Amino acid sequence: MTYLIKFFKLLIITLLAIIAIFPLVKIQKKIEISSLFPNKQLLGENKQGVITLVPIKEKRIFEIDLSQNVINFYEDGEKKASFKIAYQSPADVWYQTPTGYFRIGIKKEKHKSSLIPVYFDYAVQFYEDYFIHSLPYYSNGRYLDSQFTGGCLRLEEDQAKKFYELAQPGDLVISYLSLDNLELNPDYRFPVVKNDYWLRQRFNNPLKTRNTYHGLNKIKLNYLQHAGIDLAPKAGAKDLGVYALKEGKIVAIVKNGDNDHGLGNTVIIEHQLANSSSTIYALYAHLSKIENFKLGDYVKKGEKIGEVGATGYGCNYWRINEDGCWQNTPLDLHLHLEIKTKPVLESPIEAQCFINGSYNRCYGYTPENPEKYGYLNPMKILIKEKR
Repeated sequence: MTYLIKFFKLLIITLLAIIAIFPLVKIQKKIEISSLFPNKQLLGENKQGVITLVPIKEKRIFEIDLSQNVINFYEDGEKKASFKIAYQSPADVWYQTPTGYFRIGIKKEKHKSSLIPVYFDYAVQFYEDYFIHSLPYYSNGRYLDSQFTGGCLRLEEDQAKKFYELAQPGDLVISYLSLDNLELNPDYRFPVVKNDYWLRQRFNNPLKTRNTYHGLNKIKLNYLQHAGIDLAPKAGAKDLGVYALKEGKIVAIVKNGDNDHGLGNTVIIEHQLANSSSTIYALYAHLSKIENFKLGDYVKKGEKIGEVGATGYGCNYWRINEDGCWQNTPLDLHLHLEIKTKPVLESPIEAQCFINGSYNRCYGYTPENPEKYGYLNPMKILIKEKR
């Protein structure tokens, strides 16, 4: 019996020693963290002429993932809620759901559409005429088809109510598309490391520049359409390089501030369209730096051209909040890529864009679908068509 007592004492002492050396591990619930933004998102910041990556500091953020049809809400970097999108507008139309950085605006329990005489409940504005809301209905109470939208995002009734109650004016909204599951066209090299980037602004994306016109047939005159795509790095992106889509010849190099029209450091390369005799021109803009090239140099497919930046108008101009050379907010670090039929900064087919209160030549935007003005949709060229 004495030996048994001694044995258990020794066993207890041994277990206590093991616990002291190997503390008990507290099992924690897995916390979902955004790979794009909250406290983890890396955005450009200029320090003594050097682009570094720093976390964005926003307490409340709604991420609209148009690829997955879901809206995720993050607070202090932690996922707090998720809302399934019942329907969004199709792409390649002027009223497609906008992509980019926005802020929650007005909220109305019952709101009338600016396009047609219908109403919807739990309406939350996220960009100008674009709202997140429930199913639209006529004044007599009859509901429209559930797939109706003029670019707004439609949620089921219970989801719309919860979203309405959660959203606060001023909350940051990021509407985007994921590149992760897209299959590349092997004839081209994607201009950045695809899975480390997200589509920050798509082709034909709407930009409102005035409030003059109203009604279904005229409201689009208030908008310009994005003539390229903007690709922004995810958190933890290691490679900020920009690479040639295909072999080609450098036909233009524009330095930041050298009459760049907001495009900053820009390179234009002449390429041969794959499986065609047509010539296209790829414009790579907002670069933080350009590799050591000169006009007439030939580049190989995948050769590094420069690095993504936020340059324009002679400075690091493009910002997450208000743009400007004297702003201290985080840089809107991205590549602006255009594919066009002429090696020019402006639209290949002359157009006038109403911006900053007057009509001027169009740079980066067009009055209607950019394909009408000599632009090609880069995603249709770079991404393999689904069959």
